[in-house]
Amino acid sequence: MKMSEFKYNLPRELIAQYPPQKRGSSNLLVLDRKSGEISHKKYFNIPDFVQEGDVIVLNETKVLNCRTFFLTPSSKKVEVLFLEERDHSIWFCLVGRAKDIHISDVLINNEIRIEILKREDNGFLVKFVGGDAYTLFEKYGHVPLPPYMKREDTKSDRERYNTVFSNIPGAVAAPTASLNLTDEILAEIKERGAKITKVELRVGWGTFSPVREENIEEHKIHSEYINVSKQTADIVNECKGRVWAFGTTVVRALESAYSKKEKKVVPFSGYTQLYIYPGYKWKVVDVLVTNFHMPDSSLILLVSAFAGKENIKRAYKEAIRRRYKFLSYGDSMLIK
Repeated sequence: MKMSEFKYNLPRELIAQYPPQKRGSSNLLVLDRKSGEISHKKYFNIPDFVQEGDVIVLNETKVLNCRTFFLTPSSKKVEVLFLEERDHSIWFCLVGRAKDIHISDVLINNEIRIEILKREDNGFLVKFVGGDAYTLFEKYGHVPLPPYMKREDTKSDRERYNTVFSNIPGAVAAPTASLNLTDEILAEIKERGAKITKVELRVGWGTFSPVREENIEEHKIHSEYINVSKQTADIVNECKGRVWAFGTTVVRALESAYSKKEKKVVPFSGYTQLYIYPGYKWKVVDVLVTNFHMPDSSLILLVSAFAGKENIKRAYKEAIRRRYKFLSYGDSMLIK
């Protein structure tokens, strides 16, 4: 299957640069994957589609303010994006102007000091030799807005680029399908007789990596850390209705935690490299809430696997025609 079959032309002006003024007020395209029928609602209408016995699964990861700036020993300013904690005080980072960086250099940001240990993949391993990562993020860090948002972060991004229920620090990108959920919407979902449970998937920078191979089967998907608890596994397995995934991150977590041997979701903690593209046999998820994705991303392959390639093509064409906003701060789809 060719990647060119899934690409579309995304007008730059439709890429949301800021969140809606109020959570829950964004547009919602509803797609029936069996009939192909499309309707248009608002995000706050989501509870109208919830039925008694459904299980709603959310990703409670929290985005770190992990975009930072340091001075090199020669006083050159470099950007350091902290992606993953590898061990106590040791992190994997991407560094801008990497040519100005040398092994054993100590970089400084106020009282925070990091030492460059070694190169790894496209980045570096660094060690905190003064201060710690979480002090750095809290006092001097910036929100790591996606590269397609052509602006600097603002104070409000610290709140709006996280969900209202974010709880576990560790992600470098938000589970965007849930950014418009409010406490009121969640309360209404519960009133409909649904259960709400949570997983953890630490969204990594690899989520923005394009699929460069023309044959989609040749793409090597990024790995991300997930944690599906026994409590969540039990709730999902005991579901009397439909299992809802709010976001592709939840899809990845639930489908990764499915045991073919036991034919159910099992508790799982570790890394997943699950790559979902058309032809994938779904085990867990029945309903998907998701944002609109980049035309060359693994995520558009995932939603096409769930809803069907032609359905997604029509839905995206309709969303563009109606001037929906795309990507992280944009509008959403409900695929049932």
